[in-house]
Amino acid sequence: MNQIQNHKTRGRTIVLVCLILLVQTSLVRAADDITGDWEITMEFGGQRSFATLSIAEKADGALTGKWGSSELSNVKFKDGKLTFTRTIRFGDNEYTMNYIGSLEDGKLVGLLSSDRGEFPANGARKKPKLPVLGHWDMKFNVGEREITGKLSISQKANGTLDGKWASERGNTVISNVKFQGGKLTYHRKSTFGERTYESDFEGAVRGHKLTGAFKSQRGDMPATGQRIGAAIIGKWELTTTSERGPRNRTLTVYGDLTGRYESFGGEIPIKDLKLEGNQVTFAVETRFGDRTFSSDFKGKLDGANLTGQMTSSRGTREVTGRWIQAAWSLKRKLKVYSKPPDATVFYRRHGDREYGPPHHEPTTTGILLEYACWYVKVEKEGYKPQEKFFDPYRTDTWRIDFDLQPVK
Repeated sequence: MNQIQNHKTRGRTIVLVCLILLVQTSLVRAADDITGDWEITMEFGGQRSFATLSIAEKADGALTGKWGSSELSNVKFKDGKLTFTRTIRFGDNEYTMNYIGSLEDGKLVGLLSSDRGEFPANGARKKPKLPVLGHWDMKFNVGEREITGKLSISQKANGTLDGKWASERGNTVISNVKFQGGKLTYHRKSTFGERTYESDFEGAVRGHKLTGAFKSQRGDMPATGQRIGAAIIGKWELTTTSERGPRNRTLTVYGDLTGRYESFGGEIPIKDLKLEGNQVTFAVETRFGDRTFSSDFKGKLDGANLTGQMTSSRGTREVTGRWIQAAWSLKRKLKVYSKPPDATVFYRRHGDREYGPPHHEPTTTGILLEYACWYVKVEKEGYKPQEKFFDPYRTDTWRIDFDLQPVK
């Protein structure tokens, strides 16, 4: 009888332990599902505005957050619900806004509210623009003659890529532009008088350099490209000074020389960005109902420092800034699952020859990786190693599954 009772007690204990582990695992996965960078879209006063919401997890499991460059408080995520408090300080005044939202099918749906009312604030995972977008000074040799041109890569609303080639000689048409697996490919057709030359390009982007080759019936012609405007591209931390005191903002310039300027926690697209020598100019335009407000920036670039003035109908403010990170250096956790479990995982960035150090991280936690193409290899004693290619620009699912086969 005692043996039967002991078996029942053991059975209940095992079930209870499994339930606890299941709950703990679900909580870890829930916290991980909300961490990272989110692009929040809002609309008020007749104008659409954007903001970057960043959620991170501390060592003790508590969550922290930022709205643009401002710290958030009371950040919590439970049962699919995200809540936090955003405090806005303007001079001697302070305003508090509360957010409550839910994670639905990988997207945030919620409201920001204050004593002045509420408005929708919805979000999706933030993705960097493709690193190939922008303008490139291209060079390659045909025999002993150097050929130069300006290659411009843009992305259409449907996601397809478009290319243009500008040069002083001949007429060149770019077609079939693709960026897959970390490689840029396109077809180039050049006409000089009555002669036509066709070739196919394949190359890779690393930072602000494009390296590859044109392939044709005449053989391979190595080609290189340097990104135009590289000095201003990235995320800048700006401090504006006026009679009301200093105020911190951010300026983000993307590889295609578009960008956003943070104003009161919202991100507004900038217009007419130009970099001539070390002189930088751009404009910011905001609308509230039928009213439009414009500001113009003129400044000087000195390495990782930017100084200038922002001028509007309200006067002129002094601006100082410093470069803080690359425009595409967003990160997200990649989870690797193996069958059988407890395998060793290695990561190699596309373009690198060597794998990094081994990782033994729990699959529920994952490893924080930059948005880039990666090779992922899994090894386990007694099983054949496997390698897979991960391209974050072609999937929203940051998860890779391995089914290891035993060595016979």
